[in-house]
Amino acid sequence: MPKKILIIDDEADMQTYLKVLFEKAGYETMIAANGEEALVMLTDMQPDLITLDVLMPRKSGLNFFQALRSGDTTKNIPVIVVSGIAGHREFFDSDPPGGPIAFVDKPIVPDKFLGQVKKLLGE
Repeated sequence: MPKKILIIDDEADMQTYLKVLFEKAGYETMIAANGEEALVMLTDMQPDLITLDVLMPRKSGLNFFQALRSGDTTKNIPVIVVSGIAGHREFFDSDPPGGPIAFVDKPIVPDKFLGQVKKLLGE
């Protein structure tokens, strides 16, 4: 059974890019346009990994991450924070401990990015 990746990003181009990249690599994908939508999705499903944009409307990546890490059933889900913003890492490092976290800067280098995904999924 393929592993599930939840893509959280408000940019349609990035959603499509990551969806195609992951599905070509054999993963199942789900997409949320913001952190609020993603939290609703997590009530019905448990992804194996989450990719998370930082700047989004309605619930930012940081606010979503804090909510994710405070949930008993979600706190250990691995997260890859994908951002083009310098200096965002310290905000995530100070949050409640939980599952593994990695940071990938935009623009994404596909092979390197998939390597991070496989590492966090233990593949």
